[in-house]
Amino acid sequence: MKNWCRRVGGLSVVGALLVVAGSSSTAGAAARAVPRPSAREAAHCRALHAALPTAVAGLERRASRPASEFTAQWGEPAVFLRCGVPHPEVLMVGSRSYDRYAAAWDIGGIAWFPEQQEDGGVRFLATHRAAWVEVTLPKEYTGGAGEVDGPGVLAALAAAVAKTIPEGYV
Repeated sequence: MKNWCRRVGGLSVVGALLVVAGSSSTAGAAARAVPRPSAREAAHCRALHAALPTAVAGLERRASRPASEFTAQWGEPAVFLRCGVPHPEVLMVGSRSYDRYAAAWDIGGIAWFPEQQEDGGVRFLATHRAAWVEVTLPKEYTGGAGEVDGPGVLAALAAAVAKTIPEGYV
């Protein structure tokens, strides 16, 4: 079994996260808005942008809209990456919806927090980094039946995240 596809109770990572991930209020165009990271986070995000691969899991990188050094996308339907995103309330100590037991998955050596989206896709947040990175997988890549391997996408992007954004908290 590949190290990015840890099994939990007999379910694959993607299958398990679809069962346990909570609904997110961030969907559609709002999820693709260009983030506004702090100056320190922006420096890490620019380094990540320069290190991102031209293809992930067979999906070619394309121009992101809106164009920014804090966003990137691959394929159609698009896997969308945003760097320097804020923390969701479920991971913010003291917030009403804070969950101290929120699940995070180790894929490619990065702790990815999954959130089920209303449209059937899954948003993953690379946590415990000096800048948080969000990768949104459309529903076509999350069920395990398609040609694109969702955990493979995260594993490919994890290498660039680990190389350019040090561990830490913001």
